[in-house]
Amino acid sequence: MKRYLFYSVLFGVLLFTQVSCNSDDSIKAAAKQSVAQLEQAGVKNMQNDAIFVAEAASADMLYLQLSKEAITRGVSPEVKAMAQQMQEEHEQMLTELQELSSRANFVLPQTLGNAHKEIYEEVASKEGIAFDLAYIREVRHLHDELLDRYQDMSENGVSMEVKQYASRQLPLIRQHLEQAEALEKKIQ
Repeated sequence: MKRYLFYSVLFGVLLFTQVSCNSDDSIKAAAKQSVAQLEQAGVKNMQNDAIFVAEAASADMLYLQLSKEAITRGVSPEVKAMAQQMQEEHEQMLTELQELSSRANFVLPQTLGNAHKEIYEEVASKEGIAFDLAYIREVRHLHDELLDRYQDMSENGVSMEVKQYASRQLPLIRQHLEQAEALEKKIQ
């Protein structure tokens, strides 16, 4: 009976660990690898910086994928123009982030994080004007979240390189947010 109880509890713990610590999320996996590498190099307290860098990379990849879809499938010329701009500017942001990660020993995800993957699938499932509206809403919503996160990291990041990267991107993120808000109002 004790053995049965022991194995039941062990199975439950393993199942909980597998479900709650799902390594399928590329953001969590990259952040975990970054923290391990940085701690091995003697750099401590980098969890928030590592998560930010991984989230930022996934967000940039999401914008690149969504913008590619909007350029080819968008109905409105304004949406297509904005998508072209987003694609170019988030490509540059991702390139800078890749350079930072190389210098500062961060690991970037190679695929979208789970939440970003869901957003992509939701927007990509739309057609016509519904696609345009979904694209613009997500661009606005995500840039609103990015603005808060980048502002926080520009002030509270541990790594000076992360803080400087976040600070440099703030004006562009604000510009994207303002453009998305204006276009959302116009299209609705």
